Amino acid sequence: MLNLHSALNTSMTAVGESFAVATIVDTRGSTPHPRGTSMLIHEDGRITGSLSGGCIDAAVHTAALEAMAQGTSRREHYGYSPTDPFATGLMCGGEVDVHIAPFDAGSSMHRLLETYASLPSAEPVALVRRIDAGSSDWTLISDPSTLSVSGLAGLVAPLAGEDGSSQTARLCFPLIAAGRTGVIKLDQESGSCSAGAVELFVESRLAPPRMIVFGANSYAEELLKLAPALGYSSTLCDARAAFTLQPRFGVADEISTLWPHDYLAGEIAARRVDERTVLCVLTHDPKFDIPLLALALGQPLAYVGAMGSRTSHESRMSELRAAAVPEKTLATLHSPIGLDLQAATPGEVAIGIAAEIIASRSPLATGSALNTLSGPIHGGIPGSLSANEASHQPANPEAPAWT
Repeated sequence: MLNLHSALNTSMTAVGESFAVATIVDTRGSTPHPRGTSMLIHEDGRITGSLSGGCIDAAVHTAALEAMAQGTSRREHYGYSPTDPFATGLMCGGEVDVHIAPFDAGSSMHRLLETYASLPSAEPVALVRRIDAGSSDWTLISDPSTLSVSGLAGLVAPLAGEDGSSQTARLCFPLIAAGRTGVIKLDQESGSCSAGAVELFVESRLAPPRMIVFGANSYAEELLKLAPALGYSSTLCDARAAFTLQPRFGVADEISTLWPHDYLAGEIAARRVDERTVLCVLTHDPKFDIPLLALALGQPLAYVGAMGSRTSHESRMSELRAAAVPEKTLATLHSPIGLDLQAATPGEVAIGIAAEIIASRSPLATGSALNTLSGPIHGGIPGSLSANEASHQPANPEAPAWT
């Protein structure tokens, strides 16, 4: 339901109006939107948001109006049938399960929507909801950056019962701390005191990950323009203030004129970089690159790439070896940076870098043209975990990985 934030500012459900929330809670195969995508169906028939861009929205709309009339939640399955001309489904061939929960005019869900809409768009937030048969309870965590497992247990106790709150918190915490979406299933044997199975749907949004670009040049200018579309907050760092402070770099969220390795050392010390941070070293100047990369490659970052020719790359690797950077660590460096697109302009080079960053997020990415491959186009949805995966994720109760 976190996808509705911008729409809620202009299409707020007013107190005194009944409505239903329809949410994709499971996907299989290729689907237009990931788990957690929601839309509101208002009692007068209006719709806020979309689940599929049209494939199943009409059917969900009808089911939601029925759920409101009956006053009970339901779960609908939508797939694709090439033989049934009246079947409602996804043209992409995937399958989705949609949870539909009705809320009456006096429901506390109004308060949730109002609270959520009032939060800044980039603020970390988490939402835990019950989606088992006939249930629609929820808890909104508006400041999860200070969350611990013990603190979470108190928040989820109304959903899972006091006896099951600790176990529930341990299962939900890895999802929330990683900014992921997933389903948690509990039963009496796993510690819940509630009758029957308890199914919780967890959504979590972290502060945007960071893209730090080193080197004030035309390639950096174009890459910084792409950062917001990729979901990153951006920083440009170059010690040469005459280059760095040009108006064309105003697109960056932050600008620094410190020496690159000094800037990164300060950010590491302040815990402002993490395993989601990407570094793009575009200076291709050894006096900047070597101390910066020697420091960066020892950090648990999502991506470190460095620009340069093949000759520059070989020279860079030799200097990093001389600086005692281990071979295993050097193997994580994306150098020369970017995918081979035969790019000619700074804008095209930036697209190649952005493509490599996207590909680096998933071990399933090949970087090949889709028409040369077979099998599902979408091998998995980043940010989603199954209940089984969630239950096996390690969690540090007191040190979540927030930026």
